[in-house]
Amino acid sequence: MIELASLHAFTDAHLNFLEQLTQSIGVVLNTIEATMRTEGLLQQSQQLTVELQSGQKELQQTNEELEQKARQLAEQNAEVERKNKEIEQARSALEEKAADWP
Repeated sequence: MIELASLHAFTDAHLNFLEQLTQSIGVVLNTIEATMRTEGLLQQSQQLTVELQSGQKELQQTNEELEQKARQLAEQNAEVERKNKEIEQARSALEEKAADWP
């Protein structure tokens, strides 16, 4: 609140000027408030962007680790299958020998 005083009575011109001035001051104050809110939202947006980028990097790293583990499991699975075939061949050979045994 602003209080104005004068040694003489305010003229209509003075009162009109003061009315326009108060409206202008109100507009300026509203603009300042809106700008401050916008800056706050911009800062929040930038912070969220940084957090999202960090989360994205973590997810990317986790995905790469999972892909590597999947490759390792596929290799281990292939090795198990190869050994199973060797065991099956050895079993078949033993069965043939057992069948030929007098």
